[in-house]
Parts: sequence; structure tokens; C-alpha cells
Amino acid sequence: MKALAFAAVAILSLSAITLPTALLLAQASQTSSTRTDPKFDMDAVPSLNEEKVRRVQQALQSKGFDPGPIDGVIGRRTEDAIRGFQDRYGISTSAKVDNQTLYALGTPDLARPGREGSQSAR
Repeated sequence: MKALAFAAVAILSLSAITLPTALLLAQASQTSSTRTDPKFDMDAVPSLNEEKVRRVQQALQSKGFDPGPIDGVIGRRTEDAIRGFQDRYGISTSAKVDNQTLYALGTPDLARPGREGSQSAR
């Protein structure tokens, strides 16, 4: 009888574990489809206005990279911080704020699909 009760608890526990895991896997497949979508280019460099550049500078600073003053301008110190961040996280060190860098910084809402209209943020 005890073995039967133990088996029932184990089965219920297993379903409690596998359900959240299945949901996480489903979410991951939806996220990865964005990355594999041919219209979404992780190498694209979206156009960033001063406000968006400030957000990038703040994100760099919060991750321990010194972008210089948070002024909305990508100057030499900000480029050095971007390059250092990209190097540390295994991103191609272009010193340009591409979509992959934006995702790694935690600012994916600044990323843009495709290459149309993308340009260097200077």
C-alpha cells in the first residue's frame, strides 16, 4: 500500500515538473523562431536617436562597462564600452550597436528586423 501511495505521489510530482517545462520549451521555440526568421537580421544596425543611445549607454553602465557620459552620443568611450561588451559576450566586436548587441544588453525593444533603413548610430 505504501509503495502504491509513493508511486502516486511520484507521478503527480512528475506532472507538476513536466508541465512548466513543456511551457518553457514552447516559449523558447517561439523566441528562437524570431531569431531564425529570415526577416530578422541579428547583424542589422538599427538607427538610434539620442534617447535610445542613452538607453544603450545606461545598459552598458549597468553591466559594468564605462560608456562615458550618458549623453545620447556614441563617442569614443561609448564605442570602447560597446566593443568591450561585445568581446566579453562573444559578439563580433564591431563597436556598432547591432541587434545582437541590443538583445544581449537587455534592450531588445530597440532592435529592428531586416536591414532596410538600418544605419550606424552616430
